[in-house]
Amino acid sequence: MPIIELDSHKTIYLKDLDLLRNLEERILPEDIVSYPPSKLKQEMNEILAKLSKIEHPVAAEYVFGMAILHPNTYVRYSLVEFVKEWLPYPSALETIYRLLHDPDDLVSFRAMEICGEEGMDLAIGKLTHIIGPANQKILEPNKPVGLGAAKVLTSLTHIYETEDVEELRNYEMYYKLYKKLEDNADFEEHIPVDLLEDFVSKDHEGMVLIPGGFFKYGLEPDQVPDKNFGWSDACPTRTVWQPPFFIDKYPVTNEQYDSFVRDILQNGHVFCHTNEPEEKDHTRNTYWDDRFKPEHPVTGIDYYDAYAFARWAGKDLPTEYQWEKAARGKEGHIWPWGNEFLDKACNWSYTTTGLYPSGPNEWRKHIVGINSIDNTCLVRPASEYAQYASSYGVVGMVGNHWEWTRSDFLTRRNFTPALVNHETKENAYAVLKGGSFYSHPGLMFPSFRGKDIAFCRHNEMGIRCVVNIPINKLRKALGKPFKNKTIY
Repeated sequence: MPIIELDSHKTIYLKDLDLLRNLEERILPEDIVSYPPSKLKQEMNEILAKLSKIEHPVAAEYVFGMAILHPNTYVRYSLVEFVKEWLPYPSALETIYRLLHDPDDLVSFRAMEICGEEGMDLAIGKLTHIIGPANQKILEPNKPVGLGAAKVLTSLTHIYETEDVEELRNYEMYYKLYKKLEDNADFEEHIPVDLLEDFVSKDHEGMVLIPGGFFKYGLEPDQVPDKNFGWSDACPTRTVWQPPFFIDKYPVTNEQYDSFVRDILQNGHVFCHTNEPEEKDHTRNTYWDDRFKPEHPVTGIDYYDAYAFARWAGKDLPTEYQWEKAARGKEGHIWPWGNEFLDKACNWSYTTTGLYPSGPNEWRKHIVGINSIDNTCLVRPASEYAQYASSYGVVGMVGNHWEWTRSDFLTRRNFTPALVNHETKENAYAVLKGGSFYSHPGLMFPSFRGKDIAFCRHNEMGIRCVVNIPINKLRKALGKPFKNKTIY
């Protein structure tokens, strides 16, 4: 497999960075403090027009940072509009949530308005925390001391799309249970044909195009191939619509991943997650283990490693919806190759131990000693299982190693570890897919939802990436917020 070609997206990033340097010099705090209001407003209007040319998400994140940290209120207020253009990109969402608590009402009120305008249902908890349940505040305003309470209530009613007290009560009960509103997963977003044609015509080396459209996500209970583990959240079957995307035909290899680590050591954490631990060491924990060869799929990486690699490569982590669609193929099979499990079709606990587990207890006894076996090839080259690829042609998605996704285990929306809620478990766990060389078949069928915390590394965790229609281009083309919340 080729080492990742980075020139294209790095060129875009450097171009955007040059633009940002020039614009930042125009709003230096020590200079603008003497500007009359009219001059600062004119300056910000011109800057926003130029910022609309930003294409790279990492460059956009520099602007998000200014929207949070710039000492001038009007600058922050103006930059909120740029952040809105990038919704629902994960760090843009996080920025809006943070701006709800900006010390100046000019900024925080605009962030509240955007939550309502964009239907940001994951903000409900944060808004409700300010004033309490919307259904009660419509009837009993209590003691609002200013415009703020009215702004919050208006945003909540916009998100719920109703002012009816009984409907609000029902929606709030739903949110209390699921920490979100309906996903509208089966809603087809009408993407302009020219944008679609331009996207699918691109050639991404080593990647497979997964066409847009509807697919079956999850299984019916009678389809679940093994019920020894926590399987209920893989049910029932739901119809989901997704835009087209490209996905790596094979998982990322150690050779490719190590190239990323060397680049970080030389050039810094440019493309890393904004909330990863400071000066994080991205070296995989299998680097010193001779059993894990350069051509093997990378393992021993955590969520932050996976996220950083994907952005460094100019790609994204897949959502669990994208991953499952690619793994189950055009026919929606239970397994990539069909509806029956095949011992030889993947690398699982039986491959290493030669022992077929009759149940979970026996399986646990079998795998306890696997990791300590010397000179044993734990992870195998994915190409060994090419004949068992999904009908889309994606190889090695079951067994061998788990694969990180960017889906939150609780909400199935984007995983944002900076917003973790330890009480409700929102953003506490990212979804893992596919099982590993340790796994039992009951952990490996593509609809099964594994999970782990963001900074957990095991020698069975790996990655493959996707390329999506750039989110800012798609949002601009639609001209309105996404109704289908499973997208991105």
